[in-house]
Order: sequence, then C-alpha cells, then structure tokens
Amino acid sequence: MLHVTILMVGKTREAFIQEGQAFYQKRLQPFLHLTLKSVREEKEAAGLTAAAVKLREGQRLKAQIPPRAFVAALTPQGREFSSEEFAAWLTQRELEARPLAFLIGGHLGLDPATLAAASERLALARLTLTHELSRLVLLEQLYRAMTIKCGHPYHV
Repeated sequence: MLHVTILMVGKTREAFIQEGQAFYQKRLQPFLHLTLKSVREEKEAAGLTAAAVKLREGQRLKAQIPPRAFVAALTPQGREFSSEEFAAWLTQRELEARPLAFLIGGHLGLDPATLAAASERLALARLTLTHELSRLVLLEQLYRAMTIKCGHPYHV
C-alpha cells in the first residue's frame, strides 16, 4: 500500500475545507496510508522579507519529510497531468516502494531551496489556488486517481 504524506504550511482554517479534507481522508483509507502534517506558518514581522518567510517555512517542511521519500513539490510552474496521467504517475511511485511526500507551501509559496530539494514539481492547475484549497484539490485528485486505478465508476 502506498504511503502518502501531505506536508502543509499552516493550519486549515476554513470549515468547508476541513470538512472536505475529512471526507477525502476517509474515502482514501482503503487505497493508501495517508498522513497530513502541518508545520507552523512564519509570522511576517517587520524587516522579514517574503524570501526569508518562505525559507523558514521550507526548512520546517523539509524537516518533516519521511526518510527515503519521493518528494513532489506543488507549484503553479510544475508539471501538469490529466487525472489518468496522475493515476499512472502514482502507480509508478507505488512500484518504487518508497513513501511519497507532497509539499504545499504557505500563502507565499515554496522557496527555491525547497523546490530544488524536491524529486519533482507538480501543478494542480495553471490557475492560482489558495494554499488551503490546494490541500483539498490534492486530496480529491488522489481519490480520483485511486478510483481510476481500481476501475471504480467515481471517475466516469
């Protein structure tokens, strides 16, 4: 069974996103072992640049990556997939018998060092999504990919 960790900056504040996350976490249980971890969001203080904020958040994310994990950083400039292509990509990750970790930055995104540390960069869409909404979209796409792999009618 594929082990997936989604590492995120900050807490999920919006109730509808919390409900959606719980919904898809439950639906994903038969398909993969899922862990959601949040790291502390850096407070933007006077004199602290956006680059410094992203760097500190990125360091916190990288510290939580499971050993030997294939790391996929989510960024709008990343590789895009159709749902079927994403399902095939996940199948390849599963065949590698390594944990899979997705990195979702805060509202400023991911810093260059964190992006460079990733095995691959993925985009959920060319559209800009909030970092909280990205969590929900990723969970839904993971569920969709699992149902594609199993021939379940959810995807149709």
